[in-house]
Amino acid sequence: MKEKFLEVLRTTKQNVFVLAAEKGEEKHAMTVSSVFSVSLEPMSMMVSVNQQAGIHDVLQVNDKFSLNLLASNQIEIAEICSGSEEGQVRFEHDDWETEEIPYLKNAQSNLFCSCKKIIPLYSHSLVIGEVDKIFHSGNMNPLIYQDGKYVS
Repeated sequence: MKEKFLEVLRTTKQNVFVLAAEKGEEKHAMTVSSVFSVSLEPMSMMVSVNQQAGIHDVLQVNDKFSLNLLASNQIEIAEICSGSEEGQVRFEHDDWETEEIPYLKNAQSNLFCSCKKIIPLYSHSLVIGEVDKIFHSGNMNPLIYQDGKYVS
C-alpha cells in the first residue's frame, strides 16, 4: 500500500517553497512542498517539516521564518536547499538577503511569518505561522515539483 500511496503523490503537482529561519547565528533553509494556507483571518500558513531536518529545532513558537515561493527559473536554489549539505552552505547563493529573517530576493513571493504553533505528528511537525508581511512579484510562474522532478 505504501508504494501505491507514493504513486498517487507523484501524480500531484506541488508548488516549491524554501522555508528559512535562524536562531542566533545559526541559519537554516529547506526546500518544501507541503505548504498550504490555513486561514485568512488571521492570515496563516502551515508547513510540514520532518523532525530529523536541521531546521526543525530552529523553529520555535514566537520566532520568525520565511516561506519563499520559488519562480520557475529557481531550480538551482531548490536543489541547494534539498541537498545533503545543510546549514550555512545553503546561504552562499547570491539571492539570499539575511539581514533580518533570511529570504530569497528573487522568489516569486515571500511570506514572512511568526510561528504560532508546532504540532508533532508521526515523523513530521506541522508548523503554523501567522503572516506578518508579504512581498509578491506579481508573477504567476512558480516552480512545480511532480513525479520526483522540478518542472516549470
